[in-house]
Amino acid sequence: AGIPCHPAGAQPSQLTLDAPWMPVFRWEEVTLTCRGSGAPGPTDWYINKQLWWQAGSHHIRVSEDNPRGSTYQCRSSGAGLSPPVTLSFSNDWLVLQVPVQALLEGDVLPLRCRA
Repeated sequence: AGIPCHPAGAQPSQLTLDAPWMPVFRWEEVTLTCRGSGAPGPTDWYINKQLWWQAGSHHIRVSEDNPRGSTYQCRSSGAGLSPPVTLSFSNDWLVLQVPVQALLEGDVLPLRCRA
């Protein structure tokens, strides 16, 4: 159990969302896509630091109903483990969304209001 080590110097995989905003409405699905070195091969998916799906596709669809948790990582063939992405879902009819990607001090923080 847990995340195994990966080769030193391997570039991390990149985990992206089809709509990179949080929170997501509870009835929506989010597509996560894993990109790495470009080497052919399977993609491993982790939820809450536990291997969830091995030898899978480079993308998965996630909804609030997923019982395994909300922090996702991936590792594509020939690349290291991606930084974690935490998904949050809202029951509200109106949400103020923020970008999923990390921001640095001084960056402009875009906000999005959805109903």
